[in-house]
Amino acid sequence: MKKVEDLKNYGKPLSDVMLDSEGKKHSKRITSTVISELRRELGPIGIIKLMLKSRKETNLGKALDWSSINERGMTNRRFLNALITQTAAAKALADTVGKDKASNMIRGSLDQTVDITAPLYPPPEDFKACGDGFGAFRKYMKEQFKAHANAHLQELDIAEDSPRALSVNVKYCVWCAVAKKLGDPSLCYPGSCYWDEVYFPKALAELGGRFIRTGTLATGAPVCDFRFELVSKGEAPTK
Repeated sequence: MKKVEDLKNYGKPLSDVMLDSEGKKHSKRITSTVISELRRELGPIGIIKLMLKSRKETNLGKALDWSSINERGMTNRRFLNALITQTAAAKALADTVGKDKASNMIRGSLDQTVDITAPLYPPPEDFKACGDGFGAFRKYMKEQFKAHANAHLQELDIAEDSPRALSVNVKYCVWCAVAKKLGDPSLCYPGSCYWDEVYFPKALAELGGRFIRTGTLATGAPVCDFRFELVSKGEAPTK
């Protein structure tokens, strides 16, 4: 029987996971899917213009004063630069094709590329191999949220931690903070928040659970209210 502590990326913040070799490969896969869609939409000349605009937005973003984030303790400049680049690309796309269309294109790429074997987390069968699949998942996620808090990526409260549920309210998120600094907090929703809404329901359905979130900081809610819970008999597995 496996131990949850031995599962891939246990106790690591996403600031570490996203910059390792697997995380970079996953990002390239998503980027490739987006670019394929953009080729059909914008054509080769449009793609070049978009890339130039994205580079310009990235350079402008990196030149901004990021002391407000550093003062909260997040001093990982390499990760901050990755977030600036990602968010600046989303901003350039939104300015080019419109915010709604850009959001749909990014979310569509995640629908195609994020699955239950996404490299950022162990696959459901690894959680099952720990004996109590949902219990292992709950413990894994609790440790990741703690790691996020320790790395100053998020400020959060654990509202419930029981054998049947883990509820976490995120009050501050560096992904959202970067998007807000670049002009629009909702810029982080299609590429970051939506990822949760694709991956977690699929993974939890295999573990007898479901993922519920009623709002995000990116879309104006006071907190991102993550809830992972076991499904009672007769209830729908996802919501």
